[in-house]
Amino acid sequence: MSSIDINALKQTRKRSPKVKTGCRTCKIRRVKCDEAKPNCFRCTSTGRICDGYPITDAFRVQVWSISQASEPQKSMSVLTEFGKNVRYLEFYHHCAQPALSSNFDKEFWSRIVLQMAHSEPAVRHALIALGYLYETETGSMKHARSKLVADEERGVLLVHYNKSIHCLVSSMSRSAQTTEVALVTCVLFVCIEFMRGNYHTAFTHMANGLKIISERQTMYEDDSQISSPRSTRTADMIEQKLVPIFIRGVASALMYGVNAEKVFNIPWPKPSVSSQQTFSTLQQAHEACHELRNATIVQIRIMAKKIFDLESFSNDDYQRQAELLACHHSWYQNFEAFEEQQKLSKEDRIACSALKASHYSTFIYLSCAADLCQTAYDAHLETFKKILHHAKIVVDSLPQTSSPAAHFTFDISIIPPLYFVVTRCRCPATRREAVYLQAQNPPREGLWDAEQHVVVSKRVIEMEESEVDPLTGWPVEQTRLCSSVIDANMDQKGAFWVQFLYSKWVGEVGGTELHKKLIWERFVL
Repeated sequence: MSSIDINALKQTRKRSPKVKTGCRTCKIRRVKCDEAKPNCFRCTSTGRICDGYPITDAFRVQVWSISQASEPQKSMSVLTEFGKNVRYLEFYHHCAQPALSSNFDKEFWSRIVLQMAHSEPAVRHALIALGYLYETETGSMKHARSKLVADEERGVLLVHYNKSIHCLVSSMSRSAQTTEVALVTCVLFVCIEFMRGNYHTAFTHMANGLKIISERQTMYEDDSQISSPRSTRTADMIEQKLVPIFIRGVASALMYGVNAEKVFNIPWPKPSVSSQQTFSTLQQAHEACHELRNATIVQIRIMAKKIFDLESFSNDDYQRQAELLACHHSWYQNFEAFEEQQKLSKEDRIACSALKASHYSTFIYLSCAADLCQTAYDAHLETFKKILHHAKIVVDSLPQTSSPAAHFTFDISIIPPLYFVVTRCRCPATRREAVYLQAQNPPREGLWDAEQHVVVSKRVIEMEESEVDPLTGWPVEQTRLCSSVIDANMDQKGAFWVQFLYSKWVGEVGGTELHKKLIWERFVL
């Protein structure tokens, strides 16, 4: 008879199976994790930083190298439900999310969506669809709109896209994380439709997300729903990680003619507040810049509509314009103070240049919003050159090596400011430098395709410089354009239409008569 360990006979508490899930921090502390996502309450309630959850075997990818080729490798487990389609989750993790992530939303694309994909089918299916697109698309608008992908292969996208929608609708009956899951999935849907070049569906999803945020804000203003630690954590994640993504997306929607202000209350900065505002982080400066940009675009649209309809500006119009210009001045002064006080990394300084390019372009546009003549822009030549200076810093920072992932980013950055320089700065050398920077193959920014804008930019220059001032070499007012709008409906062969309007008609005719003066031209990439 074998000997018996006396210690084993001592009365002990009944042992439960060890839980292998839970966040990294709780595992290190050897305490039970409540497994809340994206951050567990066990950590956040005690002031600790939750380091998140390890990627399970189903999401883990074996990275191969030449030196490992002869070594035996463990086979990778996969989610049986998805079979071979799990590869698109892996592709997203290794190739897509680094391309999507910026200084300001890295946590969302690299951590939050992957963690939520573990437990939320709607997010998981949407992520598979997005990973598929990133692997099969080049990133160009022409490729996205063509039928280069076989129908049976595209089925992967449609199957998981539809499953995600079905799962999201089904989850609406659950109250705990419905808003969180809906907004995360909505961002993924917008990104998918941006990549496919479907602007109408993309902005429909974005409007749905903005409506959810607006309704949620109204609910919390009416009655304090945030009471439990769980709802507080969800609210913090929504406000800090999700709402800023939609705030940045509003600008794209507005520039494509979407009346985002009808479904979402766009914050309107006040000079008294902006002048006292200080930035302690780049994130704060970034959010303030984009809130100001959104309000500026709304005001520019209001004033442009009145010009085209031959309506006079009201005192309120001029006052709002002046207030927003004052806010722009304050933002820039406060941002410069921030840059002087902080030791910024190279990556941060590149992000600062992108912010400044956006700031300068919206500032110039707002400054000239009440002017009927395009010559008003001529006074801003030095600021146009600053846009190019900062855009060049961003372009020069782009990786030169090719990537297996689509050449695409979610947020707009430098393509809109560069196109603005081409269409509003009439200095021949300056606008041609903007065309050159566009031609350096920056990634497509949402629906803004550099290749497409280079073609149109060259045509704008050709049309305007058909007659120039003999002294300056700049286009005369008669040949200047006040509008050059690219229609978002590119066909499957890369053909699209552009709407041009000469400045000479503005203020002369309005409404239907002005519409008759529009010139439509067809382009093919």
